[in-house]
Amino acid sequence: MKIKKMTNFLKFFLGKRIIGITLCPFGVYIIEKYITDKNIINHESIHWKQQLEMLILPFYIFYILEFVVKLFKYGGYAYINLSFEREAFANDKNLEYLKTRKNYAWVKYIFHK
Repeated sequence: MKIKKMTNFLKFFLGKRIIGITLCPFGVYIIEKYITDKNIINHESIHWKQQLEMLILPFYIFYILEFVVKLFKYGGYAYINLSFEREAFANDKNLEYLKTRKNYAWVKYIFHK
């Protein structure tokens, strides 16, 4: 996984509120101000692991499908209720998390509040 400074191209399409994005297999892109923030790097590293264990393309398909379903249930809060995001947000401050994380740990966040 390679950490890269977020490009203006990505900033344009993602908007101003996005700090980082993981685009496996290309790398992790973080806006320059946060490029050394350990919690953000850990958050994006969790997404990297999620994407690899799902063989990348199925991750994106499931992410979009889950987002559409959660959009009906949570409206503007759909993003923070996605299982992948919930796992990453719940563990991004635990810098040891990836050492003990079990495969497909995000699954328990699908229905769990």
